[in-house]
Amino acid sequence: MNDIKILGRLTDTPEIKRSASGRDYAWFTVAVPRRNNKNEADFIRCVAFDKLAAAICQHCQKGRQVLATGRLQISTSMDEDTKRIRYHHTVVVGSIHFLHDPNRNVMDPAMAA
Repeated sequence: MNDIKILGRLTDTPEIKRSASGRDYAWFTVAVPRRNNKNEADFIRCVAFDKLAAAICQHCQKGRQVLATGRLQISTSMDEDTKRIRYHHTVVVGSIHFLHDPNRNVMDPAMAA
């Protein structure tokens, strides 16, 4: 089973892009604090597609806390300088929960209940 959940904050504001085939997507990075040392974090590269990508770009800015679920995808490429294989780890997001937004001054009434 390839199932992953990450809880952290966006390191930058995501932007929607369109592939050559016409599919919408958004790349973003989530900073996830380490369990045993809150002063350290892992920066996890993520991608979302289609309507989910649009929703992320509409509702998220740098610093927004999110809980993302998806699958880990590992791809490879050849480094032209060193002729070594490079591994790229990406979470392909299937769903996301928008949590704390440090850019909002007023708490959302739906979250107050």
